[in-house]
Amino acid sequence: MKGTRQRRLRCIGWSRLAGVALAMLGAAAGGARASADQAPAPVAPPPPARFAIIVGVNQSVDKSAAPLRYADDDAAGFLDLFRTLGARTYLLSRFDENTQRLHPQAAAEAHDPRLSAFTQVMGQVAADVAKARARLVPTVLYFVYAGHGNVQDGRGYLALEDARLFGADIERLVLDSVKPGEAHVIVDACYSVFLALGRGPGGERETIHGFSTLGGLGARRDVGLLLSTSSARESHEWSEFQAGVFSHEVRSGLLGAADANRDGRITYREIAAFVDRANAPIPNEKFRPDVYVKEPASSESLLDLRPGLRHRLELDGAHAGHYRLEDARGVRLADFHNAPGQPLHLVREATGGPLFLRRVGDDEEYLLDGAADVLAVADLRPQVSTAQARGAAHESFSLLFTLPFSQGEVDGYVVSRPLVSIERTDARRSSSLRRPIALGLLGAGVAAGIGGTWAVLSALNLQRSSVDNQAQTYAVNQDIERRNEWARALYVAGGAALATGALLLLWPQLTGADAPSVALQVAPQGLGVQGHF
Repeated sequence: MKGTRQRRLRCIGWSRLAGVALAMLGAAAGGARASADQAPAPVAPPPPARFAIIVGVNQSVDKSAAPLRYADDDAAGFLDLFRTLGARTYLLSRFDENTQRLHPQAAAEAHDPRLSAFTQVMGQVAADVAKARARLVPTVLYFVYAGHGNVQDGRGYLALEDARLFGADIERLVLDSVKPGEAHVIVDACYSVFLALGRGPGGERETIHGFSTLGGLGARRDVGLLLSTSSARESHEWSEFQAGVFSHEVRSGLLGAADANRDGRITYREIAAFVDRANAPIPNEKFRPDVYVKEPASSESLLDLRPGLRHRLELDGAHAGHYRLEDARGVRLADFHNAPGQPLHLVREATGGPLFLRRVGDDEEYLLDGAADVLAVADLRPQVSTAQARGAAHESFSLLFTLPFSQGEVDGYVVSRPLVSIERTDARRSSSLRRPIALGLLGAGVAAGIGGTWAVLSALNLQRSSVDNQAQTYAVNQDIERRNEWARALYVAGGAALATGALLLLWPQLTGADAPSVALQVAPQGLGVQGHF
């Protein structure tokens, strides 16, 4: 009995202890939940501040380069695009009379595309980015150029009106000066691939299979590149676009036409596939732009459209076709061709007036003049367009965008890398005519010195010779005098040749706007020589 009672008491004791323990655990859990409910929610990082430097140059520093017609129009177009997406913009371009009428606000803001203004603007961008960085706001920088490109001594450069910007200059004046968190470089210019290739110190010929082979812009992990041409291609303009072909294609894609998966972000792969698909129908490669892309290490995205998609045009897959978008001024904003079943959204630029969406082929036109943030083509009624095709190179460029674009083209697109073969030269040497001319003058100077020395020695030998009469003495003296005159003339000429040759060979390489140069370019399409004097 007693043992049984003790066991019962122990059981009751353990039960009470267990109850107390459970109550304490419940109270602790309740307190933890209360603490969790009272804890502040994690703060999402602020969206990045975007800055866009836009340069359009019609007249190159190279006087032999033919002026462009639409680089200023391209600059104005990129300005509208980035401003619509909320970026702080900086513009350097000299607008012609027609562009001033079409884009008066941009014309009022533009700086001259000259080195002094460029340097001043870079200082302003650096100060603005530093202010955002001090406030812990992430920063993204876009450097956009439309104009002239060329190659000097194996290095690619972009032309201002009075100076050349090599890849190293863009690194120093733009990237290293501004110090953005992420940078994207978009270039529509001849030889733009060479801008990304650093110049090596050797003297051997080297084939380049990617951007990072020689260093420079292409090797920077913090920089993304979207480039228009290889070493053997020209950058084309078309009056029908009133723009550079590549620049118009890029703007069309960045407005949303390249966003095949409709996630609100344009990746490098998407924009490359979009441009490649637009150009694919053109049979003559002379008129078919290339596209080369390199993603930054931090992201595969080139542009986040989401800030601008609140005000957009929606095109469903049932209304597939080749369209062009124009504003009331007749400025062609975009071209695109969505495949059947491929929906598409497009940022509507804040131009302040109606837009016209025209379907190529049957010439149906939609008036986009509604106040709604989202306009769907399915809700609009088309009318007949009276627009007619005009412009040079119409037979080739009218084939642009005739193939439909969809997610399938992005999935199947193979990102190409530049494959060019260039002559790498020592930084102390020049590929100009100075060196062979200098060597020729040095050789001529040495030959003249040898001739002068022979004349002196032969005159000395005549002085030692014996003569029989006064007539022979007179003749020998005349011969000695003539040989001395030859020696003096040869020494003077040889000294001048030696001095000039040494000056040409040893004087620092000219780097100004009028520096003579000849560069050898070897690319898959063939061998070429270019330069200026």
